[in-house]
Amino acid sequence: MQLNRSNFLKILIQSEPGKPAISNGLRAALALGVPMLIGQLINQRESGLFVGLMAYFVNFANVGGPYQIKAKAMAAATFGMAVSVFVGTIVARVPALAVVLTFIWGLASGFASLYGNAGANVGLVLGISFVTTIAQSGNLETALVRSLLCLIAGGWAMLLSLVMWPFRPYDPLRLALANSLNAIASYIQAFVGKVATSEKILEIRLALETARTILGTVRIGQPARSWMDEQLLVLIQDGDRLLGSVIALTELLETHFQQHQYQAVQQLVDDALEQISVILQAIAKVISGKSASIDLGNLKRICEALKEQENLQRKAIAGSETDYTTLVAFTNLVLMIEKLIKQLQYTAQTAKSLADHSKKSRRDVDRLLLVEDEQRSLLSLLQENLTLDSAIFRHALRIAVSLTVGVILYSITNLQMGYWVTLTIMLVLKPNLGATYQRFFQRVGGTILGAVLAAVIVATITSKTVLGIIILLTVFFGISLISVNYGYSVVFLSIFVLLVIDIGYPIGWEFAGFRILNTLIGAGLAFASHYFILPNRERDRLPSQLATALRECHKYFRDVMAVYQGTKEPDSTIISQRRQTGLAIGNAQASFQGLLREPQMHKELVEPVMTLLVYMGRFTNAVTVLAVHLEHFRGTVPLPELETFVRQISLLLEQLADSIQQEITPPPLPDLEATLRKIQPHLQALRTARIQELDVNQGHTPIRQAVIDYSILDLEIDQIVRRLTAMHSAMVRLNSVK
Repeated sequence: MQLNRSNFLKILIQSEPGKPAISNGLRAALALGVPMLIGQLINQRESGLFVGLMAYFVNFANVGGPYQIKAKAMAAATFGMAVSVFVGTIVARVPALAVVLTFIWGLASGFASLYGNAGANVGLVLGISFVTTIAQSGNLETALVRSLLCLIAGGWAMLLSLVMWPFRPYDPLRLALANSLNAIASYIQAFVGKVATSEKILEIRLALETARTILGTVRIGQPARSWMDEQLLVLIQDGDRLLGSVIALTELLETHFQQHQYQAVQQLVDDALEQISVILQAIAKVISGKSASIDLGNLKRICEALKEQENLQRKAIAGSETDYTTLVAFTNLVLMIEKLIKQLQYTAQTAKSLADHSKKSRRDVDRLLLVEDEQRSLLSLLQENLTLDSAIFRHALRIAVSLTVGVILYSITNLQMGYWVTLTIMLVLKPNLGATYQRFFQRVGGTILGAVLAAVIVATITSKTVLGIIILLTVFFGISLISVNYGYSVVFLSIFVLLVIDIGYPIGWEFAGFRILNTLIGAGLAFASHYFILPNRERDRLPSQLATALRECHKYFRDVMAVYQGTKEPDSTIISQRRQTGLAIGNAQASFQGLLREPQMHKELVEPVMTLLVYMGRFTNAVTVLAVHLEHFRGTVPLPELETFVRQISLLLEQLADSIQQEITPPPLPDLEATLRKIQPHLQALRTARIQELDVNQGHTPIRQAVIDYSILDLEIDQIVRRLTAMHSAMVRLNSVK
């Protein structure tokens, strides 16, 4: 394992790109604090603590999102926890049976992730409640009392999350939509500041997919779609289209507007981008329920100024083919901005309608797609994943085996507070090695620091009131910081745990030592399970993810070029395929990020994989420019040699996908430059003919339409070749890494 001091510190202290979850922290503090206070008032301190802890655990199942999902998840966690505690209490006195049931509960906890993030969190709650209870045996009466207290705790947690916190089922979806539009605005600002990256586009796609998922969960179980559903769905579709148009616009600017002849209009272009960003942010505010003015007036005036510059450029051509190429790019720029203005108008109209709760109909009704989420049975999902090929099954098996080993280990050795071994396993063990590796060090480092601080606090503070306040503060900060850095969270939660263990008994360095020792054992078992139980490394998954992304790029390219070749009509499948391509690239990016967290990761892999991912995104952007231009395409006679070009690119993409999946060197590049040289004369002939027409003031002609149809193709095919060449080169370097 290659781990130096700087890597360790980076893993321990590096923050995630998120904000503290203040609301979750407050809920967790109230969930724990109120039962503890009531317990003190009625002289049932231990029962109050138990209810508070169980409510704290049920709060884990509050994954956010639609009300329906939260309610189902928290109800399942409550009843599942009551059953787990009852069974765990009874079987704790029969060690052999406790071991067997630990294995079963571990499997169930792992398989719960079949049902998404909510299922995974419910599984975590069930696993935690069982493994902590089997360390504290009791009779039937004790089991029943504990189960009843679990139901009370779950009811209290649900009251906090579902009743006392405002019930607005559409708020998560509106927030997700607003986030996606803000992300597009942020991308535009980054582009103007020349700091835009492909990761920002992936963030936008993730925000849009989050909105789609939330809408699907809102729709499940509803007998019919509502006006609100339709408006929100239209906004999701609009967000997808706006993203495509913005990508096409920025791609055109980055590729073709860096030359000297465009400097005169550069300020106008920057002003247009700034206005688009401002409008998107205003629409996002309206969608999220805030007051904002959506004004497209400035953007329209800038567009008119650009049109005037276009007319001046047209008059100044004077037979120059170079000037005409400049005019073609300029014309496409104006067309794209005009299209964006229309899209922004439609989106603003829907956002205002949503805010006003107006049921006025909207143009483009054909874009209203009913979200049909077929609910697959729990049994069918389970049956599909009862195979070693399933990552979920392998993860569930790791949980079950490592928990079983942990129970046997602390039972044989009579390890004090041994349940912290299994509890640590539940919290550290993740489906992939990289995440488990990171959690290992964050858990161990946070626990050591937290245990030391807890021992110091107990040694210096004797007031129970002050200690109670510290307990609530540590819960608040521990839960709030999970989204920022798990290690930070563990520091506070370790303090919290040690302060509430065996309330009424002195807690000192001995308890801190047991806590640290058990955490080390549990984290070690979790980490070891990834090496010895059906290893699941991103190094093995990444080639398949990259191959899938390349094949989706090929499908997108093929669908768009089929229209230019005259073999297909433009339709909604192109937009759908663009989305699928973005998702596939996003999955490959996520797999690569997981690889970066794994031990023994070859640093030589980083540069070629990053290059491949970056240029895959840029290739997709070039195709998106062509896809957006299809709105102006009228299907004139296809260019000669275009079929050869498309065939060569398609074959190259398939070869790259096969090569990376099989981990072999790709075949040499075809002579794409020669094909481009054959296409260029035909494009040049069209431009020359059009210049001659302009000399005699001929307006709308077949030649003009042909220039409109293929001018953007002329601008982009060279970029497509350059980006594929970079991808091929990266593949060759990647294959050399052993």
